[in-house]
Amino acid sequence: MYRVLIVDDEPWVAYGISKLIDWESEGFRVIGEAYDGSSALRLIEEHQPEAVVSDIRMPGLNGIELLNEIAKQKLDTEVILASGYSEFEYAQQALRLGAFDYLLKQIEKDQLLETVRRLRSHLEQKKRSAGDPDAPLDELFELLDADGHTPIGQYLSNRGMKSEHPNALLLNALFPYAAMTDSSGRLREVNAMDGYVIRTGSNKLTYILLYDEASHANELLEFISGNLQEASHIGIGMPAHLSYPLSKMLHAADVALFTSCFYPDQRIVRYKEQEAGVAGISGVMLQLELSMRERKLARMLECLQLLAEQCFGMQLDQVASVYNQIISLIHKYYSQTSPQRDIEFLTFDQLARAYPSLDAVFERLKSGFELEGMPDLPVMSGQVKAVMAYIDSSFTEDILLGAVAKRFHLSLSYLSFLIKKETGTSYSDYITGKRIALAKELLKESALSVHEIVERVGYKDYFHFNKLFKKHVGLTPSKYRKI
Repeated sequence: MYRVLIVDDEPWVAYGISKLIDWESEGFRVIGEAYDGSSALRLIEEHQPEAVVSDIRMPGLNGIELLNEIAKQKLDTEVILASGYSEFEYAQQALRLGAFDYLLKQIEKDQLLETVRRLRSHLEQKKRSAGDPDAPLDELFELLDADGHTPIGQYLSNRGMKSEHPNALLLNALFPYAAMTDSSGRLREVNAMDGYVIRTGSNKLTYILLYDEASHANELLEFISGNLQEASHIGIGMPAHLSYPLSKMLHAADVALFTSCFYPDQRIVRYKEQEAGVAGISGVMLQLELSMRERKLARMLECLQLLAEQCFGMQLDQVASVYNQIISLIHKYYSQTSPQRDIEFLTFDQLARAYPSLDAVFERLKSGFELEGMPDLPVMSGQVKAVMAYIDSSFTEDILLGAVAKRFHLSLSYLSFLIKKETGTSYSDYITGKRIALAKELLKESALSVHEIVERVGYKDYFHFNKLFKKHVGLTPSKYRKI
């Protein structure tokens, strides 16, 4: 049973609120009434109720000042403020200071019931999160994994978040690890300006910004950009109504963020809807296919260079689309003659994790084409052992295949060939398998949180790790830990 304190300078109003609904059937016990802000603060300090319903206009401390004191003392109490004054600035100020909700007098029974039920849901979520710091992210992952159609407004409502605004915009930001120590401070900053923050990775924050009109959205973005000077990369998703699917909004923000990571000179990237086709690409792709069919290596490399030039500056989902079209041609014309040298299809985020830049992507493709024209290569056992020993000792580090190739003075394609020959799988799949095995061990034998394990095994993005783990194990990390 959660405890609630009723605060109003008119005793009959406080009494009326305490009797307006059946608090106990809603999971709350009224622990008392206070008739001014100072008395209310003393009772809150003494009894530490989970919830307070308070008037704004009161002698001594008013409701806004009471809310400030609760925040200053870091008291774990949710506050619902009420006032007979319908000016919008009261609601804005209350919500910016962290009030759970704002109600207008005379308070209607249905209105109070709806708010109290959302509050109970929010408190239950807080309780689960206190026992399991990964719970909020697990719930979000399960929600996205289930159907992908849940509106962002419903997600916010389910978590006890109420918006006065009809639209939302998602923004992703990556920070240096040292800057993540004040993530709670960033949360307070955004909560003070109509928004919410979710930590979605070891150094990644996802901001949900709420607004009325496009002009207001631009103001929010200016504020965020101005307050995210420490962020190394920022990806701005697409604005949408609260009825729009959360999964699509997260996807857009992720595309923008990974695009920012892919181009070193683009710290902030805004998502753009992908065009049906990019001028010139289809023609060059046709020329590439003809040259592959005729085994004209020089012409193949020329076409790849043209495609690289046309892809420069493209959003990463578009680059991935071009990349996968090329991979499809490789499978079509070479998989029968040299299946051991196949290159994998990659999503936009896998592409960003596998290659540090656009140049690296096309260098890999070029070296693959050059290798196709060569006879079977000899495998040096000593060289293979050295490479595998290095990979096995470094798999938890953020080491790309290109870095390994450079270390051992090998071409990307030849190194890929060696690893496939030795392990029967690709470099990325081999690394993933090693990391998943270590994660399973840590989940069973350590008290580390899933967030900490994600970092320990070499990943930065919580959702990416969850997705990989579930794909390989059949369960999310949290569920695997419980079996």
